[in-house]
Amino acid sequence: MASNFPGSERQGHPLLHVQKLSKHYVRGREWGKSVAVTAVCDVDFEIHAGQTLALVGASGAGKSTVARCVARLERPDSGEIWLDGTDIARLNSRDLLPIRSNIQMIFQDAETSMNPRFSAAEVIEEPLQIQGASRSERRDIATAVMREVGLPAEWLKRPVLEFSGGQQQRLAIARALSTRPKMLVLDEALSSLDLSTQAQIANLLLDLQSAHSMAYLLISHDLTLVARMADVLSVMSDGRIVEMGATQQVIADPKHAQTQRLLASARAAESKFDLASGASA
Repeated sequence: MASNFPGSERQGHPLLHVQKLSKHYVRGREWGKSVAVTAVCDVDFEIHAGQTLALVGASGAGKSTVARCVARLERPDSGEIWLDGTDIARLNSRDLLPIRSNIQMIFQDAETSMNPRFSAAEVIEEPLQIQGASRSERRDIATAVMREVGLPAEWLKRPVLEFSGGQQQRLAIARALSTRPKMLVLDEALSSLDLSTQAQIANLLLDLQSAHSMAYLLISHDLTLVARMADVLSVMSDGRIVEMGATQQVIADPKHAQTQRLLASARAAESKFDLASGASA
């Protein structure tokens, strides 16, 4: 697996190497034939340990499909997904089980990604139970990761619904951390939070990455967040990556028209926000 991507100057092989990833869906029928829609086409990228790559693009560009394929919540139609030396693209459920601990996904809406009848302890311990950890081991890990994400260990018995939105996202992160993954896939994981809470969770994720050298695949439409968190920025359009490079370089000198449009929209939104804030001051 040759390294020809931004950031590949880091020593060693990439933790994640995605090559020629493609995914199609069937969208109804026309004239008696199924109509296939291409969601992702020939996507290539890689991420090293301790590195964050952001995928940005307009709605429907294929970002979340890539995320779900990488996390193997969906099976790609073609291509390779090398995670820590193993191609997981076509592994069956049984063969995926021991590998799932290495890659965890955090969703936009933490509440809907957890069983509302569960306590915090049950949420965190569920993946450990699937992996065969003992009851005492599960509780020890749950206590440790609760503290690591800034939640009191005494809250382990609390039902999920008694946590605020920001606390639920911390709980979702704690659940992901319980298996000590090498990589997190963050699919708009901060977009539903208010700006203050978003900043706190972003800081938490950066601290955790520094402490554990985790790789992050960050799916986001927020270029301010991307500029803060991502080492590499990849821009998607119509299922393809149209531009990729070091984040600050792409933001400072965008080459592709889609990248230029995204940056122009982000700057216009920031300008409107500043004007609104000034008017209400």
